Amino acid sequence: MNTSIILNSIDRCERLPYLLQRWQTPAIRPIEALYESIEAGLISASKEPWIVAEQALYDLATTRGIDSNQTDLLGEAEHLASLVSFITYILRPGGPWKRPEPIPLPNGTPWHPGAFLSPSESHLRRVVLCSRWDAYRMVEEEHDWRTLEGSIYGVPIDLVVIVLGQERDGRRHGPLSRAYRHPVSKTLRFKKRDGEDFGSTWERVWRERDKATREEWLDALADDGVLPDVVQIHSVPVSGRDWCNIALKKLERIMEAKEPPEESSSMCFDRVRPCAFRACCPKGEEPSEASGFVRLHHAADTAP
Repeated sequence: MNTSIILNSIDRCERLPYLLQRWQTPAIRPIEALYESIEAGLISASKEPWIVAEQALYDLATTRGIDSNQTDLLGEAEHLASLVSFITYILRPGGPWKRPEPIPLPNGTPWHPGAFLSPSESHLRRVVLCSRWDAYRMVEEEHDWRTLEGSIYGVPIDLVVIVLGQERDGRRHGPLSRAYRHPVSKTLRFKKRDGEDFGSTWERVWRERDKATREEWLDALADDGVLPDVVQIHSVPVSGRDWCNIALKKLERIMEAKEPPEESSSMCFDRVRPCAFRACCPKGEEPSEASGFVRLHHAADTAP
């Protein structure tokens, strides 16, 4: 598991990294399924990596299941698969994305990277999926361990920001997945040039059900001037703080834990990021195969 993911988890709850190294949760949150599937496409050697990403999403939906309160799980999976396919298509005009080599922290503990190398290999880059990109989200992402990884390596890191739009009823309401068609010309549009809303005669269409190809949808985004709003690059320089030693102290606490630490009950049912172990921890129960969790057979008591 990427070291940055482990450190993000201990910042939320001391108990979480202990469990994540030992158990796979029975279902995966939609945003996590998006990240995993896009990553599968980005690193794939396939000439059609967007197909790889799409299949990865369907595999997660069928083998793990989507942690969702929606009744139409198939429709949600189709929507997510269409989204990862299109995002991968945008991000992969060239060859596979590569990761940097693991590096040792001051005491020799290996740091397993989650970020990718830039095409020039002079800095790192990571994908950020968000509902919207504003000053608050920017500061949050700049202090995420997945971004601080740049400072661990001593190089700047580019955040490739993908704005998905708000999630409602299992769908993302943003230009990457939703558009409007003119009632007569059938032109694909995303916003009016006068800033007004589309009238009732315009048909709202979803990409997974629309006839437009990936190329046509992307061209329409560019023609309407929307593409810079939904795909942005935010560069983060190397921080002046000693994040290596801060990371090391946290990792040492994780490695020294021989039994589950106390849970942070206030985080179990967080509205934005509910904990994957919320079905057991608040009840004082341990995860088990009987409750749908899968025991991980790798060495859980070694460094992340």
